[in-house]
Amino acid sequence: MLSTPLCLLFCFLCLKIAFSSSLHASSFSTTQLCSHEEAFALLQFKTSFSTNNTASDPERCNTYHTKPYSKTESWKEGVGCCSWDGVSCDNVTGHVIALDLSCSLLSGTFPSNSTLFLLKNLQSLNLSFNDFRLSKIPTEISQFTKLKHLDISCSQFSGQVPAEIAHLPKLVSLNLSNYLYSDSAELILETTTLRNLVQNLSEVRELVLYGVNMTSVNPRFFMNLSSSLTTLGLAESALRGNFPNSIFRFPNLKNFYLSGSFRERNLTIDLPSFNWSSPLQQLYLGGMDCGRGLPESIGDLKSLQYLSLSCNLEGSISTSLTKLTQLSVLDLSWNHFSGPIPAFIGNLSQLTSLGLFFNNLSGQIPSSVANLTQLRSLQLSLNHFSGPIPAFIGNLYKLTSLGLGYNILRGQIPSSLANLTQLSVLDLSENHFSGPIPAFIGNLYQLVSLLLSSNNLSGQILSSLANLTQLVVLRLSNNQFSGPIPFHATRFSTLSTLDLSYNLLNGTLPPWIFTLPLLEDLNLGHNQFQGLNS
Repeated sequence: MLSTPLCLLFCFLCLKIAFSSSLHASSFSTTQLCSHEEAFALLQFKTSFSTNNTASDPERCNTYHTKPYSKTESWKEGVGCCSWDGVSCDNVTGHVIALDLSCSLLSGTFPSNSTLFLLKNLQSLNLSFNDFRLSKIPTEISQFTKLKHLDISCSQFSGQVPAEIAHLPKLVSLNLSNYLYSDSAELILETTTLRNLVQNLSEVRELVLYGVNMTSVNPRFFMNLSSSLTTLGLAESALRGNFPNSIFRFPNLKNFYLSGSFRERNLTIDLPSFNWSSPLQQLYLGGMDCGRGLPESIGDLKSLQYLSLSCNLEGSISTSLTKLTQLSVLDLSWNHFSGPIPAFIGNLSQLTSLGLFFNNLSGQIPSSVANLTQLRSLQLSLNHFSGPIPAFIGNLYKLTSLGLGYNILRGQIPSSLANLTQLSVLDLSENHFSGPIPAFIGNLYQLVSLLLSSNNLSGQILSSLANLTQLVVLRLSNNQFSGPIPFHATRFSTLSTLDLSYNLLNGTLPPWIFTLPLLEDLNLGHNQFQGLNS
């Protein structure tokens, strides 16, 4: 499974490509012209599958700004197929040239002799986010000789990617991503198929292979891709060896995503140390080695909007980042950077997300962070930051996620955090905070996750926490909370994790704890409870 930041990146990429594909589909005017043969082929295709509400992941489909629904429900005889959901036709010939069945709740084995292959004029096909139950990608896919856009990502295809996928010479975008599923749904891309793919797809601009197993592939094959390439997605693809940094000299490359194994670190890429001119807008490198430090040349990427580097970098954070004035996301987590957060970070005024967790950074949180008023996510956990939480953090009104856990911060939780009314995640665990839980916490109504474990907090647990009706995770363990659990805190209908262990709680256990409908993880150990009050 992908890490959370990478999941978000993948969702953004899916949205970007889906939007691009939808532009192509919407450019085809619908018409009542529709051949009987094509309508019949679509209706027969419909009968190959059932609809299942679990076949399309709602969270992923939301990245398309759509809720999963059965698009084929509107496919009925007697109605022109060009007016059916997901179907677009040429406005002169009436031929079906685009089919978008993403997030359509389709469930069933994909037949190799599907009547879908009778749509000889198809130029765009999107079958992403369905459940084809470990089907093989049919070799008959080569019959779509006019196809320009193909997206079959995250639809439970498995087995080897057929060689015929390389026989689609007009392809402009190809997405075979498969990261959502277990090894049983693994897609494997062999060296020969990739070599042919690279050689034959002379017009490809977007190639996304997230989660496709390419263990046997030499990364150098990708250097033979068309110079028109704009997007290359290779995260979680099990590539090994050295990925040539000449990829950064592709003249049109705007989006590049590459990751290896965070555990094995068997993939490397050398970041250019000079003359790094590139139109890159999004760069993600994770689970690999990228050299020792962050090169000054990174500042040459003036178009960067998203930068995520988790590749064993060390030293201080380079001042050249100040040149990246278009950045909205900066993630340097899972590295070995040391020293303080440089003050120049505050000059990156467009940042909506700043991730520096799991480094060796130290010192106090600098006042320049107060300038980042567009921040929605601030992740500084797993470092060595000290001192109190600065009051100015409370002025970052747009924050939805604040991670300060696993540092050596101290003092009381400041009242300024009461201003962060959009917070959904608050992590202050594993620090030295003292005093009671401040009353304002009960007014942060958007909180989904509240993590305060392993501090020196004391006093009683606030009954007002019951106002947090969207709370899923509540961890208060390893503190000095005393007194009973509030008896009227019965509104935690969404709670799945409750950890109150290793405190000084006493009294009787309220029965509502054992009736929470979604609770899966409950830990009340090492307290002074007397029993259950019925």
